Amino acid sequence: MGIWESLRGERVEVELTDARGRKRRKRVRVERIPRLEKKGYRVRRLDRVKVHVLDAFQGPLEAEWVVGRDVTRDVVERFVDPETDALYAVVLYEGAEVRDTKITNRAKWEELRASMDR
Repeated sequence: MGIWESLRGERVEVELTDARGRKRRKRVRVERIPRLEKKGYRVRRLDRVKVHVLDAFQGPLEAEWVVGRDVTRDVVERFVDPETDALYAVVLYEGAEVRDTKITNRAKWEELRASMDR
C-alpha cells in the first residue's frame, strides 16, 4: 500500500444491492461501509467471505476467509448463499486428522448440524 492509499484509507471492492434489488460493484473505503448500510444498501465485500464451518471436534464455528488466499473467487461466486452472503463448509476427518474441507449448500449444512446435536 502506498502513502496515498494509507492517507485516504483502504479501498475494497464491494457489491452494493439497493432496495429494488439492483446490484453494482464499486471500490469504497472500508470506513464507508457502515454508512452505506445505514442508507439501506446491502454491502458484500468481495475480498473476503464469512464462512460457517461444521467441525466434528470443535462444533460449528464462524470464520472469515480471504478470497484468493483461503478460497477462490470462482468458489465464492458459485456457492455463496444469497440470503446470508456466506459460505457453508464441513471439515472431513480421517481418524483424528483433518482430511479435507468441503463447501456445501446451506440446507445440507443445517441438516448435518442438526444430526450432530442428536
